[in-house]
Amino acid sequence: MSFTPDEVDMALLRALRADGRRSVTALAGDLHLSRSAVHQRLDTLTQAGALQGFSPRVDASRLGAGIAAFVLLSAGPGARLELEPLRKQLHALPHVEYAALVTGEADVLLLVRVADLAQLRVFLLDELRGVSGLRGTLTLLVLDEVIRRPFLLPGE
Repeated sequence: MSFTPDEVDMALLRALRADGRRSVTALAGDLHLSRSAVHQRLDTLTQAGALQGFSPRVDASRLGAGIAAFVLLSAGPGARLELEPLRKQLHALPHVEYAALVTGEADVLLLVRVADLAQLRVFLLDELRGVSGLRGTLTLLVLDEVIRRPFLLPGE
């Protein structure tokens, strides 16, 4: 399905980013559209894959995961990681909020959230050992999350 969002779609997505629990009636009123037009746009955004669902924003530190760290994983010079087994191994890791294959000196970037430094130590020294093909890690502790947006729209 070919889809190009217009300014109304972008306004709808900005409104949902601000409060994903807003009713269709409230969205329609703010955007000066009918309820059916908002429903149609939400359906179109969903069918196009641009809108993939609604989820709550959570403060992990208030739920017991007060330590965040970025962990860079490296396979070593010239090594080739097998992608599908790697994906399965990364999914099996506890405490991983985000994982991406990246370019540069590292091969994988993880965002890890744990309760304390002891739990981070167990993750780094024990749980990561199960990921085959890795030769090194670099861990960056997050001191303060300055910007944390649920998503960006083009041009932002």
